Amino acid sequence: MKDKLIVAQIGCGAFAEGQDLPNFQKHPRTQVKWCCDLSIGRAGAMAEKFRVPHATTDYFDVINDPEVDLIKVSTSHEIHLPIITAAAAKGKHIFCEKPMAMEEEDAFKIISAVRRGGVKLCVDLNRRMAPSLNALRARWLAHHRNPMHQPWRYKELDRAPLPEEGQTQFLVRVQDESLSYRMVHLDPLRGGGPIIGESVHWLDLACWLFAPQRPVEIQAWGSTRLSHGIFVTFSGGDTATIVFQCGGTFDYPKELFEITHNGALFRNQIFVENEYYGIPGLARQTFPLQHDCLPTIGTEGGLSGLLKKHQARVEGQKGNSKQGHDSLTVDKGHEGMLNGFVEAILNDSPSPCDELAGFRATYLARLAIKSIESRQVLPVLIERIEPSIV
Repeated sequence: MKDKLIVAQIGCGAFAEGQDLPNFQKHPRTQVKWCCDLSIGRAGAMAEKFRVPHATTDYFDVINDPEVDLIKVSTSHEIHLPIITAAAAKGKHIFCEKPMAMEEEDAFKIISAVRRGGVKLCVDLNRRMAPSLNALRARWLAHHRNPMHQPWRYKELDRAPLPEEGQTQFLVRVQDESLSYRMVHLDPLRGGGPIIGESVHWLDLACWLFAPQRPVEIQAWGSTRLSHGIFVTFSGGDTATIVFQCGGTFDYPKELFEITHNGALFRNQIFVENEYYGIPGLARQTFPLQHDCLPTIGTEGGLSGLLKKHQARVEGQKGNSKQGHDSLTVDKGHEGMLNGFVEAILNDSPSPCDELAGFRATYLARLAIKSIESRQVLPVLIERIEPSIV
């Protein structure tokens, strides 16, 4: 077994600077050898900052290096396919930013390429690795197996429970400012819009939450460019509702998750706090930030602590309200996904979010767009969600 994986970073933008390169640098069994970016100035700056020996603008310099074991693809979406295809042919493992592909056909080609190359691929649909969401899922599954209710809970004695009363509902509420999205994110050729670029996160999360159920039906509404909603029905009758709003504010956390099932509510507030209602004896849980530049403020943790930190951080700032964003970061699972993928490579175990999961998120996002355009409920065909690709 190798002592360390040699890594190349392809795409050296803000995300690479805030997550990829620090996380690789922190991991005891990864060593970054290359920084690659269209801008040699950017690649060189990141190489200098993170003590990476080589910088280039040509990703074939990276792919043709026999020492490189793993590449991280953090480019704009449209270039994923050629990079992944070339890397897989050279036997490189691939850690790819979401979405894996913007189109189903490109996703099929990626699946085929990594299988032909005999390499592992991981898509950074990181929410499934967030510690707080794993804790929320564990509490919901425990209640699902052995329901426990408050002693004062009302019970209907005149009828048996209806079938749908035993089902689970998953709600994702995303409030964001449209200023989050530069024109490159909205460009249909490069970013694809928030359904492809962002809602793949929550579509994947719902599939992870309800596995081994599979999605069977999807309905979406709103705008294919900004604010929208998506409703997914799963094979066991459970449902997921994603509401994405672009008219919100950076002054309040972006993501809220709620699971309701059999007289109980499981709520996650922006990855820092879990609340449980309807179940006796379950206390509120708080979770540490990934990066905390203000450890002496908001020491109670959770949502209230995060809001105090945010207020202190932006006090007196003018102009770009997202300034200093990476210095106060909740744990959305980025580091956990990287760690899980490194372990999968070293131990030859399954990827924590493989090429089929990446395809599934793209496929569902594309169906959501079609549903908005046609104003129809669409089936999720089993032969599409589970493709037969050699």
